[in-house]
Amino acid sequence: MPTTPAVAVPHTPKHIGLARAAIGLVQGLLLYLLFADKAFTDPLIHTAALLACALAPFVAISGLGNLRPAMLALWSGVVASALTMIGMHAAWRETLLLEVPAIIPKWPSMLVLICFFSLIILFIAHSLVLAAAQDRRRLASYATHFDIAWKLFIQLAFSVFFTGALYLAMWLGASLFNLVKIGFLTELMKSSAFLSPMLACAFACALHLTDVRPAIVHGIRSLLLVLMSWLLPVATLLIGGFLLCLSFTGLDALWATRHATVALLAAVALLVVLINAAWQNGDMGDSVARVVRLCARIACVLPLPLTAIAAYALGLRVADHGWTSDRIFAAAALLVASFYAFGYVLAAIDRGGWLRRVAPVNLAAAYAAIAVLLALLSPLADPDRIAVNSQIARLERGAVSADAFDYRFLKTQSKRYGAAALLKLKEGKTGPQASAAAGHATRVLAEPAYRPGVEGYTVKPGQLAMWPASARLPASFPLSGWRRDSGVPPCLTDAQGRCDVFLIDFDADGKDEILMTAIDAYSAPVVLTEAPSGKWTLSARSYAMLRCPLFVEILKRGDYKLAAPRTRQIEIAGMPVRMETVSAPALGSCDELNNAVNAAKARKD
Repeated sequence: MPTTPAVAVPHTPKHIGLARAAIGLVQGLLLYLLFADKAFTDPLIHTAALLACALAPFVAISGLGNLRPAMLALWSGVVASALTMIGMHAAWRETLLLEVPAIIPKWPSMLVLICFFSLIILFIAHSLVLAAAQDRRRLASYATHFDIAWKLFIQLAFSVFFTGALYLAMWLGASLFNLVKIGFLTELMKSSAFLSPMLACAFACALHLTDVRPAIVHGIRSLLLVLMSWLLPVATLLIGGFLLCLSFTGLDALWATRHATVALLAAVALLVVLINAAWQNGDMGDSVARVVRLCARIACVLPLPLTAIAAYALGLRVADHGWTSDRIFAAAALLVASFYAFGYVLAAIDRGGWLRRVAPVNLAAAYAAIAVLLALLSPLADPDRIAVNSQIARLERGAVSADAFDYRFLKTQSKRYGAAALLKLKEGKTGPQASAAAGHATRVLAEPAYRPGVEGYTVKPGQLAMWPASARLPASFPLSGWRRDSGVPPCLTDAQGRCDVFLIDFDADGKDEILMTAIDAYSAPVVLTEAPSGKWTLSARSYAMLRCPLFVEILKRGDYKLAAPRTRQIEIAGMPVRMETVSAPALGSCDELNNAVNAAKARKD
């Protein structure tokens, strides 16, 4: 494959910068209308509009001046269409079929992951298109691909940095104006109608500035790659040592971690990045230090055993428990990693130029990554669809009994595919366990519908330790329905959580409140109060006593007293004005509590 240097980037006319800024302003306005629910309000196209408005303008901004107008229009249309289809499928798959009528949530639960995958697809594909346009042929030289991809990466990184710096500078300016009682800038910064176009335009301008200064980008890239290349010997030594240790320790300890596949794939990704940082576009040759070249050749062999072990680990989990969405994502990553693993081994054993076969491997892996990610974001290889089909197949062939099957997975965790499968199981026409499965499916379908943020977990008696032991929870205190995001201790929302519980009448009204402190969990002590309506709510918490065993021991001993407020509150329009008393010190941490207890003991002695 040719590795001739990329041609020089032509001078960018000034009107290109104005056009890019205008695209940024339009993009910001569209994003404002989208999030303000003033446009694209149909749930089916809401996510599609977000992806198209957030990512497609990047193609137009970057392509201006680098692609012919006809090519730019065609490519921008293809990108916008692809993003629209990805977004519509993302919304469609989340349809709540069990609701009557069926509804589509405003935003998909996997929106962040969908945006991330879409950005990766767009970055790789746009790099390939720009490289082909620069070399004026369908398949550009690897040197051009390398230069374009790294240029785009640095452009995006610095544009994000510039946009964030501008935002912070604007807020600093607003704070300075507030010092002299001028608040117009603060109010302006709170307005999405101003902020969204401003930041989008700033991002577009930053892309333009980095595009017209290729020498600066090239210098930054060279420095970054040289620094990264010297990490390769360290990574090779550590990962090679790890593989060597596995031959003595065995794989059992690795399986016990339950995240072996992710860790091994991360190691493969690190090696691929560092190998390419050292090899660059293949023209470095003897200019690279001998130790780095040696480590690069050794490192090219390491992804193969790492990928093989990761595939074996994933295979064991699938054989035992079938496919799930997470395992589908892992399998997709393994497929791409396999391109690198086998290709880099061939590059390592090749006796020609130094790792010359890395170039075709990288290009093949780039096309494979695009194909795999597009499949994951479409019905073709939708992780939830495959996971549901796998679990239903296990039920049908008797690999899992009807009593042990996870029906709630179908109802709450596998989108419309799981709901459709659950409704089909209810009909009692699926496999030899159809009758039993139909009964379970009917029962699960009859359970209250899931609502985001509301949990159906019921607290078990052993999770709450009462102090004193003779104390009993009020009969009105609910043991289920607590929200995970409400700040309550994990013992109310998780089967693994445990709490110490104290009944204390904080407000001296003759009715006890509940003080809960989590055991072996990072959760602040909280006070739960019963309202006149009978509803229990979180009324207070103490971050100062977070994970403070001494505080809990004092409560258990009863070595404390309740103190009345030192000052009465001012109430305006039915709401109290909080007054902090500066003359009365308060315990601000567990260490201060320990010091206070020791001082009290010293005074007694």
